[in-house]
Amino acid sequence: MKRIPSALSVMILLFTISPGIAQKKQFTHTVEINNTPENVWNALMDYSSFKKWDSNIVDVRCPDELKKRENCQVIVESGQIYNIEIVDIVEKESYTLRYNLPTGMLYIQRKLTSGSTLELTENVWYKGISQKTFERYKGTDYEETVKKKLEGFKNYIDM
Repeated sequence: MKRIPSALSVMILLFTISPGIAQKKQFTHTVEINNTPENVWNALMDYSSFKKWDSNIVDVRCPDELKKRENCQVIVESGQIYNIEIVDIVEKESYTLRYNLPTGMLYIQRKLTSGSTLELTENVWYKGISQKTFERYKGTDYEETVKKKLEGFKNYIDM
């Protein structure tokens, strides 16, 4: 009988700490940009330029005016086409995109922060899918992918 409480305690401990260890469902990276907030925002909203700074994107198809609840298509290097919805836009500050993946969703938020320097932060998270499924679609080192994408944007906008 004494084993049940200790076994239960171990199980509770494993369930509370293991999700954070076993699975990283959020990725964030920030870069400093030497440009004006207006130029950076315009580049972020110019979907036709995405392929110039994100090496995985071949083409983006969106309506002329980007707005909340607008749907777009992104064609990636592997030939896959993803349907994307613009979930939220805060003019000249941030936007959030939602990719439909099989059995789940991938969210990307890009946010500009002005202070002593101008910073662009990309926050990516996913819901409704396992880490294994996520990695099948986005690779095993997605944190590095986010970093390279933002560095690519920084190089593009600072030219």
